[in-house]
Amino acid sequence: MKNTFRQALSILAVISAVGCGSADKNSEDKTIYVTIAPLKLIVEDITCNDFEIKVLVPNGASPETFEPTAKQIAELNDAQLVFATCLIDFERGLTDRLDNRSSIVDLSRGIEILAGSCSHTHHNGHKHGIDPHIWTSPRALKQIAANAYTAVAQQYPDSVKYRDAYATLLSRLDSLDSYVSRRLAEAGTTAFMIYHPAYTYYANDYGLQQIAVEHEGKEPTPKQLASLVDIAGRNGIKHILYQPQYSKDKVSGIAAETGTQAVMVDPLCDDIIQGIKDLTDLITE
Repeated sequence: MKNTFRQALSILAVISAVGCGSADKNSEDKTIYVTIAPLKLIVEDITCNDFEIKVLVPNGASPETFEPTAKQIAELNDAQLVFATCLIDFERGLTDRLDNRSSIVDLSRGIEILAGSCSHTHHNGHKHGIDPHIWTSPRALKQIAANAYTAVAQQYPDSVKYRDAYATLLSRLDSLDSYVSRRLAEAGTTAFMIYHPAYTYYANDYGLQQIAVEHEGKEPTPKQLASLVDIAGRNGIKHILYQPQYSKDKVSGIAAETGTQAVMVDPLCDDIIQGIKDLTDLITE
């Protein structure tokens, strides 16, 4: 009789455990997506690593030419939230491909969008396209974090943990902003040279001139190269920055002409806070 009673209790315990597990998985364990790697740090910090966060654009791929697969679209439809800048061409196409459009969080809200040659999408009256790289400036990152937290807080309005984590992240971003301002002021840096213009928001927010080597996706002409040589000399520029998607050999030839050094930077790096610090250290050397 005792054995039968103990067996019954064991069965009830297992049923109870399975029930709780299923409820937790259905309500809490849905995946969160970010479209590009730099956004992952922001969302992870706010949500305290409570969720699996997947990056849509794989490492090494260019967001400018990326197209999500049918499998990825299916996974996005099942995601709890999808964090995006909503400025890159493939991101803007997601609203037409997802059934669950309400899951998309527009992280560009509240940020002044700048014109650029990195996207062919016309937006807010910019006839020549926009520059989508809002995550490369600490000041824009603060607005991105605010937009991300607003979305998380709507899902979990009673979470003090997420609110405190957001406050901690905002403090880190304030410190980054101060660090960049101080370093640039101390060094007297006014300009930097880069192969492909990916730091437009960084340059705009800190009063810098971003000198792009390529012009509308093309190599510089002899006349343009002569101008780059002159600009580099007058501004004391020591480096030509380039992204992993571009050939170092190609950039090194131009660096030799301008008397600079080709140095790789990655605006799509996982740790965007450290990436911005590294960029600042490079251009203030």
